[in-house]
Amino acid sequence: MKKTLMMSLISIVAVMLTYGLAFAISGHCSHCHTMHFSQDGAPPPNAGANGPYGQLLLDNCLGCHTGTNNPPTDPTPYVLDTAPPTYGVDGTTGNTLAGGNFYWVSLGTNDSLGHNVSGLGADHTLTTPPGYDSGRADSQGNIPGGGSWSSGQQVTCAGARGCHGTHLPTQDENAGIRGGHHANATGSLTTATTVGNSYRFLIGIHGYEDSDYEYHATASAHNQYKGVARTGADLADKTTISWSCGECHGKFHTKAADVGPGGSPWLRHPTDFSLNDVSTTEYASYNGATNPAAAPYSVAAPVGSVNVSTVLSQVDVTQGAGTDNAIVTCLSCHRAHGSPFPDLLRWQYDETHIVAGGGEGNVGCFICHTTKD
Repeated sequence: MKKTLMMSLISIVAVMLTYGLAFAISGHCSHCHTMHFSQDGAPPPNAGANGPYGQLLLDNCLGCHTGTNNPPTDPTPYVLDTAPPTYGVDGTTGNTLAGGNFYWVSLGTNDSLGHNVSGLGADHTLTTPPGYDSGRADSQGNIPGGGSWSSGQQVTCAGARGCHGTHLPTQDENAGIRGGHHANATGSLTTATTVGNSYRFLIGIHGYEDSDYEYHATASAHNQYKGVARTGADLADKTTISWSCGECHGKFHTKAADVGPGGSPWLRHPTDFSLNDVSTTEYASYNGATNPAAAPYSVAAPVGSVNVSTVLSQVDVTQGAGTDNAIVTCLSCHRAHGSPFPDLLRWQYDETHIVAGGGEGNVGCFICHTTKD
């Protein structure tokens, strides 16, 4: 019997490896689930305070992902720390992951320091997401928020008003992410028909996932974000990382009124726009490049690419090159969860930082806008 079970397990693992799947088979089910949310007449000792939760979970998204990042000792990606995370100048050092951290917005003193998801306290500033466009559906045809937001409806990690998982109108975050962890594909994700095979569980979005979520990212070890160099004022491709952001912030992802590529004036900073398409040489020295055809990839100001089959350590910013591997995305400037800086920016942006003509060198905005420093 034991031999038969072992052979069966080996066969299952072989199939999973063949299809690039990383099922949660190592560890006890009880680490995440509880059958009755009860132990000795009280909630389980390792459970969240507001259970029971959907899918028999012990806690919600924030509860499971609260902690201090320390891979590979603990491979769990933590997005909320209870103590100040180490961030550095631009979040590429210390223990902050690619998406940043909800810690700073959780303090309740400045709502602009992160997405103030439900569970972190009331959002004191916003009801409707900035730039909300009720026409921006995901690849499944669902619009986060259902097309409207009303007082008291905060963004959630997943579900109807979330970023991750599916966005069916009545889904809470646990239902929205259902099944994703058990069918978590890794590496290059270009199918994106389910939660599990979509980039970072963002339904329909393509990308290449860094195995440790950009813990101490380098030019050769980082996420590769999907981008498409648009040719008009708007974009219909729903597989890019900027489209994911645009499902709530659609008016920032350019609309017909916002003059398209090569036009003037720009009314909003462009996304899904290739640095190769600019009619000047402003970007030829992207990230300190001495050869624009082989510019070093910046993990501080990352650019997207059409091809996400692998990680790029160099990009081509030659004018007119048309290689489509140096595409501006929302994440070129922002972190999705939060940062210590206003508007979830990757770096400090105020009257004493990122000053035009200030000679600050290859930092912040000047990583791309090289002639402005």
